[in-house]
Amino acid sequence: MIGLEQQVDWLRLKRGDSSAITVDAYPGRTFHGRVEAILPQVDMTTRTAKVRLAVDNPGIALKPGMFVNVDLKSSLGRQLVVPASAVFQTGLRQVVFIDHGSGSLEPKDITVGARVGDDFVVLKGLQAHQQIVTSANFLLDSESQLQAAAGSYAPSPPGAGQQTRAASGVPPPAVAIDLTTDPNPPHKGSNTFHVKLTGANGQPVAGAQVTVTFFMAAMPAMGMGAMNMTAPLTEKVAGTYDGTGVLESGGTWQVTITAKRNGETIGTKQLRVNADGGM
Repeated sequence: MIGLEQQVDWLRLKRGDSSAITVDAYPGRTFHGRVEAILPQVDMTTRTAKVRLAVDNPGIALKPGMFVNVDLKSSLGRQLVVPASAVFQTGLRQVVFIDHGSGSLEPKDITVGARVGDDFVVLKGLQAHQQIVTSANFLLDSESQLQAAAGSYAPSPPGAGQQTRAASGVPPPAVAIDLTTDPNPPHKGSNTFHVKLTGANGQPVAGAQVTVTFFMAAMPAMGMGAMNMTAPLTEKVAGTYDGTGVLESGGTWQVTITAKRNGETIGTKQLRVNADGGM
C-alpha cells in the first residue's frame, strides 16, 4: 500500500470512498484504492484541503514523485442534473431553454450547484423530465437577445420560428472578436483587456461599444458565491478597444465579449480563460 495526497472538493468525500489511479507510464492499467483520511488543515490561499488515499501498489509500480490521474467516486444521492452545455451563463444569470415543441423555446432561470463531470446539479428552477435544449450557448448571439427573449416570451404557434427566420433573409453581420490580456494569462487583481474587432472584409470595425464580462459560478461546497466583473472598453485606434478590470480570484472564468453599434449587437463571443493566483 502507498499513500497519496490529492487536493479535491473535500466536503463531498468521506472515508472509504473508492478511487481509481491511472498513470501515463502504464497505459490501460488501473490501481484501485480508497480514501483513508481527510486532513483537517485548509490552505487559506487556495481554499483547498488534502485527502490521503491508500492505493494497492503491487510490485511497487508506483514510485515517489510520479504524476498520476486520480478518479474519486463519492455518492451525492439522487439529484437533478443537466448537461453543462445546456446552461447559458450571462454573468448574472444561469438560463436553460425549455423545448415546448414546434420551435417554441422558453428561457428559464435556474440555480446550479456543483459540477459533476459534464453536468451541473440543478438546485432550483427545473423539474425532472422537462425537455430542454442541450446547446444553449449556440442559440443566441448576445446577452441582449437573451434578455429580450426572457422579457417577451410567449408560446408561439407551430412553425413561427421557421417563418421568422425566413422573413428576415439577412444574417447578422459577421464580426471576428479577438481578446488578449495584460498580463497574459490574466491574474487575480487588476488586468488590462484588449479586444480587436474585424469585419468580414478583413477591415477593423470602428465606433463600437465593447464590454468584457468575467463570470465564475458559485462553489457552495467551498463557501464561495458567484463572482462577476464587467469592464467597458474604450476605442484607442480603429477597431481596437482597451479597458481594465479587477478579478477577485484566480481560476477558470467564463468570459463574454459583446460589441454593439448604434444600439445593435454586431458581435459576441464566449470563451473560458484561466487566471493565475489563488482563490
